[in-house]
Amino acid sequence: YQRVTTPTDYDTVGYPYYLAFNGTNTAYTTPSIDFTGTDKMTVWAGVTKLSDAADGTIYMCGDPSNLQNGSFRADAPGSSTATKYQVAVRGTAASVPFTVSSAYNAPHTTVFTQVSDIGADIAQLRLGGVLVDSSTTDQGTGNYGNYPLYIGTRAGTSYYFNGRLYGLIVRGAQSSLSQIEATEAYIKQKMRLP
Repeated sequence: YQRVTTPTDYDTVGYPYYLAFNGTNTAYTTPSIDFTGTDKMTVWAGVTKLSDAADGTIYMCGDPSNLQNGSFRADAPGSSTATKYQVAVRGTAASVPFTVSSAYNAPHTTVFTQVSDIGADIAQLRLGGVLVDSSTTDQGTGNYGNYPLYIGTRAGTSYYFNGRLYGLIVRGAQSSLSQIEATEAYIKQKMRLP
């Protein structure tokens, strides 16, 4: 039991910290992040998806749906798959959205990892430390772009995420399996998961 009296008065000892997203208007954004020197990306997030009622974006850098070259995003739930997680990446070719192969009904808590490589046409999604889906569809060429990172929304105007974000690490580089697993373990520890 966690005592919560007001938004600023609650138990913190023994409970993980997180950003709370209400699915309506809560979101964050960063200034543009220059990923133009790489065509590889690894993103880790500690996520609790609280609702499947409406599409929600966990993070987005550029917009693959609007054909912005060198962009990536993750949704929970995905637009065409109400209970699933979805990732989209793009080099210079058409957007590559894909979803996990089985449903994850809300509420659902997991360590979410996206691995992508534009030049090698690699796009992978890991949940809870396990590879659950991948795509080798042609992503075109080029590197990632220089875009703001939106957290909890798509472009700051729609697809507001309804859930919790315990941590987010964005690495504009290829990560080895041991690096991926070590970072997943770190996020899991921050989430206080068994």
